[in-house]
Amino acid sequence: MPVQYAKTYIDRAVDANDLSTLYNLINVLDAERDLAEPLRLFLRLWEWIGSTRSGVWQYYENVRISDFNSIAAMMDRCQLTEIAARYRAGMECWEEPRYCDDLDKWIDTNESMLEETAIRLIKPHREQLYPSKD
Repeated sequence: MPVQYAKTYIDRAVDANDLSTLYNLINVLDAERDLAEPLRLFLRLWEWIGSTRSGVWQYYENVRISDFNSIAAMMDRCQLTEIAARYRAGMECWEEPRYCDDLDKWIDTNESMLEETAIRLIKPHREQLYPSKD
């Protein structure tokens, strides 16, 4: 039986900009449904944003190059130009962690803008998260 979340639960999380709840919810549904690209990008963006806790260089150390290229391309298609440029820049400097300090600071300084961007990726596609009508 597929996982389903109540429409009211989803709407409450979206309306409250509860990105942690939305990440968990979308992550579960992504395994079961063919979600729109902006929803899948939200997952990857949120993982990247959260990586500054340990240093963003660790994100780049562990991301597969094919996934990195796919995520950067999704950012381009979703017109996240500045974020995509910063995302790509991290791949150029991660092997020397101290060179990623500026990127860590940029992510932390722009946290509000990044959160707003993340929620904008979700809102137009929230109906895909609603229970199916099967």
